[in-house]
Amino acid sequence: MWNFLETIERQGKWILAVLFLFLLVTSINQSRQKSDFLDYYHASERWETGENLYRFDVAFELQSKIKTAEDLFRPENLSLLLTLQNETATYIYPPLFSFLLIPITYLSEQNAALIFELLSWISLVVISYLLLQIKEINGETKKYTYLILIATLFFNFRFIESHIQNNQVGIILILLVLASLMIKNNFIGGMILALAVSIKITPLVFLFAFLYEKKYARILWFFAGLIFWNALPLLYNWDYTMQMSKEWITQILGNALNNPLLRSWKNNQSLSSTLAKYFVSGADFINQPTYGLPLSNFSLSTLKAIQLVFVIIFGVPLLLLWRKPNQRWAIISLLFLISALFSGISWIHSYIICLIPVYFILNKLHQAETDTKSYLILFLFLSLPILSHRTFVGQKAESFLSMFSILFYSTSLLYFYIVRFALHENKNRD
Repeated sequence: MWNFLETIERQGKWILAVLFLFLLVTSINQSRQKSDFLDYYHASERWETGENLYRFDVAFELQSKIKTAEDLFRPENLSLLLTLQNETATYIYPPLFSFLLIPITYLSEQNAALIFELLSWISLVVISYLLLQIKEINGETKKYTYLILIATLFFNFRFIESHIQNNQVGIILILLVLASLMIKNNFIGGMILALAVSIKITPLVFLFAFLYEKKYARILWFFAGLIFWNALPLLYNWDYTMQMSKEWITQILGNALNNPLLRSWKNNQSLSSTLAKYFVSGADFINQPTYGLPLSNFSLSTLKAIQLVFVIIFGVPLLLLWRKPNQRWAIISLLFLISALFSGISWIHSYIICLIPVYFILNKLHQAETDTKSYLILFLFLSLPILSHRTFVGQKAESFLSMFSILFYSTSLLYFYIVRFALHENKNRD
């Protein structure tokens, strides 16, 4: 067994090269398929046409035209209904992201998708390289680093595959966050995190890591970066940017923060969606009847109170670790997990963020020379997303596990496993 592991480690560079080559070919092939990238692409095109980025204007127009059930079936409203179904709120990011993608709208949809897919692939390669450079995680000896990286990619393969299929922005965001945390220069670090937050709001949680390290200058540069990045589209089209920014704050951000029912569909694996599927009738009116949900009917205020309790349960360990020295990467790993667990919309590909936490805990477990039982428990947690795939359990079981948010639970188990390990490690150090 150990000889086999040693062989993998010695040939680690070649194994990684083959794996990345496989992912490259897969990415190129998938770029021809319809994906979430088209939502970004069409949103970027609207900067030239002046159409609403989020297409809520269609919903308002439809609301004014449809007064009775018969109006739904009028031919003149068919195009509006199709647009409402396929375009309204399909782009949910701040205006800046679509603005930054304007240059690739001069390419065809397929070529633009290929460029974006290649950018994600390059980002994954760079992330892997950066992980191998982190001494606080890898230890002084850097023993079995290639083996651990290969294992990390294996345990996260379902998320990587889903990310490629959807041509999402997650891997690029991970690279931006990782770079902002690793780079020594406060100005550059703050500006990079500001760019990540300006693309998607969830990386905002990593300000906690800056606070833990007492990098107050980096925090100041972060806020300066927010102003800088968001000023770019203002210079391009002031009125349109202001209008779309207001639309994003009120319709997207406002709903995501205040309404747990936002997109509580089967493949949404966030806390808010899980609670809504369990306890609110109509949260997923298509799938809930099939699975005997909701378990009970709660009011929206009760649901928010339950969500607050979970926020406290997950937040207390972070505060405990904040008071402990040398827990920087444990905290960063937990922040990655929280960014998906508490996101308003956490699809399966959102859990690509597990790359960093899994790499961290596998390294730390190896260095601590823990017993076999600890390895088995961790491997069980990490295997749940793989074993719940239709390849192993079939389509019906996968749908059932997805409806009951198996990824939320498996990632939560990983979260508290890291918490337990970090607190135990700190106790032994004391």
